[in-house]
Parts: sequence; structure tokens; C-alpha cells
Amino acid sequence: MSLLGIDIGTTQTKAIAFNEDGKIIATDYQEYSLLFPQPGWVEFDTKNQWEKILNVLKSVNNNPNVKKDPVTALSVSTFGEGFTPIDKKGNVLHNTIYSTDARSIKELEYILSVYTPKELFKITGYPPGFICPLNKILWLKKNRPEIYHKTEKFLFTDELLYHLLGIKETAINYALASRTLFFDIRKKVWAEDILNKFDINPNLFSKPVASGVEIGVIESSIAKELGFSKDVHVISGCHDQPCAALGVGAITGGAAADGMGTVECVTICSEEAVTSDEMLKNNFCLQVHAVKDKYVTLAYNLSAGSVIKWFRDIFLNGDSNKVREISSSLTFEPSRLFTLPYFSATGTPYLDPISKGSIIGLDLSTSKKEIFKALVEGLVFEICYNIELSQKSGLTVKQLRASGGGAKSDFELMLKASILDKPILRMDITEAGCLGTMILAGVGTKKFTLNEAIEKFIKIKDEFIPDKKIKEKYIEKYNKYKKIYGLVSQLY
Repeated sequence: MSLLGIDIGTTQTKAIAFNEDGKIIATDYQEYSLLFPQPGWVEFDTKNQWEKILNVLKSVNNNPNVKKDPVTALSVSTFGEGFTPIDKKGNVLHNTIYSTDARSIKELEYILSVYTPKELFKITGYPPGFICPLNKILWLKKNRPEIYHKTEKFLFTDELLYHLLGIKETAINYALASRTLFFDIRKKVWAEDILNKFDINPNLFSKPVASGVEIGVIESSIAKELGFSKDVHVISGCHDQPCAALGVGAITGGAAADGMGTVECVTICSEEAVTSDEMLKNNFCLQVHAVKDKYVTLAYNLSAGSVIKWFRDIFLNGDSNKVREISSSLTFEPSRLFTLPYFSATGTPYLDPISKGSIIGLDLSTSKKEIFKALVEGLVFEICYNIELSQKSGLTVKQLRASGGGAKSDFELMLKASILDKPILRMDITEAGCLGTMILAGVGTKKFTLNEAIEKFIKIKDEFIPDKKIKEKYIEKYNKYKKIYGLVSQLY
């Protein structure tokens, strides 16, 4: 019987059905867009988004291979921080508010008048910032009281899937709960003292549970409508980044997953709950891993694959083949340009919702190829700087395991390995999130153990060994790059 791994991302949802040997037997995806109702506001058209997500499930179930080998269990990974209020009847009351939404700055200031950042960080492992759900819930309470007072539950994206599959008692996985600013990272329960301080009822949120445990069974009429067979078990999933880390085998201290998608995120695995002052200073979170008794820290750039997509659409009329042609022709000679890849809000270490992307050094001889190369260099520099700061914060990174669309670029991986002086493994699957959720589905239904899954399903495709000559060519430019944000940010 097959297992279904689902990855609900920022711009698309993917679902892959795997047989019990880990082979892909069917896959589908659909794209959707974010809404920007006002400057700084970022939402999903929730109804439209979920129509497309459920259509992905229908499509996979309609595949002849899946009809022969029906899905018996599923799990899901999702983007962080996005939440949706529902009423007593289960109706959606407001569009899903997305991570990078910056409408709740005043509410964040209020939170920080009650708690210091250090106090919150020591409890929750989460550096307070504009992306936190706690401030956004307070914004709804203050600015949309008619919605807030009708809300029966605030559902995060994994819970919303369970709700739409007919599961009455929804649950939120520890990893996703870690992204709220009101979850006790060590006790693994809601931090009720924080919620009570802001007069928020803890019952507005589902029970936190570990990843890889059974939540329930898809309601029979819904299962039939979506093309599932009877008794499909729903297994608790994970926040997308630690789930992808599981999918590439980054489950021990010092191992890090480099998920190179729309957002590039390095997920650093640790054995202990480290919440150092330096981590807080650099906005590095601590959150629960998909794996029992492990933690992860995220170092990320919110504009990664989206920057390459922007270049493709603006300069190449949307032609992905031309992007691949340019990428494959790049050589290890630094471009004349500097770029800051903050085409949306920044990620770590700044968490700046205002900063803008920059291309510096243009002249009349600048070519499209040089702009592209500089963009890639900027993406590499940004994530290298994040890893450098994470190590100064007390974390250990020995090796990176890369997956996602950006991991197809030999140039990008080799440059990154050389600057960091660390080996990078390109994994033999691009959809690490779906593989991670398949593993959770299998472990949750006792098809196999975690160790059996890691050994059987996770494969290395290529290894990129650091090249000292490349580092020597780029180190001066990299060191200059680290100063640019401090200069450009003064303009905004």
C-alpha cells in the first residue's frame, strides 16, 4: 500500500505517492499566488488555495498506479507562521495571514513592552519579530474584533488540512507550534503564561503533538470525494524546513539541510535546546525537529528562488531553459556587481521587513549574464554569512545536504562549499519535503522504523568538495558583501 507525502508551500503544493520501497508512483502540483491587500499585508486567497490543494490530492489518487496501489496513510509539511481563524461551524472567517505579513508592528512593540526579547526567547526559542503569529493574532483582536470573537480555533496550515479532511480533533506538530512565540520549547506545551498575559484563550489552539503520530482517519465521504480508499490514516506532519531536513537525513548534531527553494533555508540539527544570547542577537530560532529529542535552528533568506524567477520573468520572458543555459556557463571569476537579495523582507540575521533588494555597480556595459551571476553570488554570500553567524552563536555545522530547485546548480553549490570550507552533498531527490512526510507517514503507521527509512530511502547524488582557489578568488568580495546591508538599509 502506498504512502502520500504532501508539501504545502508558499507558491505551490506538491504531493507524491510512494510505494513502500520508496519509489515514486505518482506526483502532482498546483501553483497559487499571494495577495497583497495593502502595503505590508500578505495573505492567501484561502478558498482558492485549498481548492487547488485538494485538487492535487484528487489528481494523485486518480493516477492508475495509485489506483492499483492505494494510499493508506499521509502526512504533510507546511510553511510556517500562516494561520486561519475558523468559527464553530468550521467556516473560514478570514484569509490566511502569511509569514511575511508586516501589519502587526505596533502589536509587536506592545508585546516587547511586556516581555523582553530575551525572556520570550528563553521560553519559546523564537526571536520576536514581525513574522510572529502572536502579534498578528493581537492585531486581529484589536482591528477585527468581530472576527476574533467569532473564532473557535486558529488553525495553522497542517491543522487546516486535517480539518478539511473531516478530523474533529485537530492537532499541531511541535515544530510548527515552535513558530508561534507562545510555545514552550522545552516543555513542549503552549506557554499559557504568555497567552494569559495578552488575554488570549489557550483553547483557541489545537493540542501540540510530536511529528509522526496518528491524528485520525479521513472522514469516509471526504475520502470518497478526493479519491481515497477507506481508512486512510492521517499522521502528524512537520514545519517544512525540519521536515525537509528529515528528508535528506540531517537528523544528528552538526548536520544541516540546505533547502534551496523559493526561500533558501539552512536547517541546523542540534542535540540540545540551545538558546544563546548570540542566537537571539542574530534572530536564529530554536525549534523542535521532526525527530524525537532533536532540535533545529533555521538560518534563511526569504528571497532565493523567487529572485531567480524574477530575473527569468523580467529579462528572459519567462524562459527557464535560458536560465539553465546561463547558469551552466558561469565560471569562478567574481562579477563586477554586488547584489543584496532582499527582494521581499529579509530573513535572518536582520528580519527587516522594510529593506529592499539592490544591484550595485551597473554601467552601460553590464550584461544580463553578469546581472544573473551577481544575483547568484548574492544568494550564496547571504546564506554563507548566515552560517558563519550561526557558528559564532554556538551551533555546529559540519556538512550541508542540499535539495530543491536551486540545488541543481553546480556553480552555486561549488561556490558555497568553497566559501564555507565545508562539503555539500546534493541529495538524490529534489522534493525532500514530500520524502520527509512519506517517512513520517510510514513511521506513524509502523511500516518501518526511522532508522530503516533513513538507510533505505535517503541517497546522495553528488558531493562538492571545497576548493581553496575558488575561495581565494571570492573571499575579498564576500567580506565586502557583509558590509552592504549596513549601508543600503540607511536609505529605507
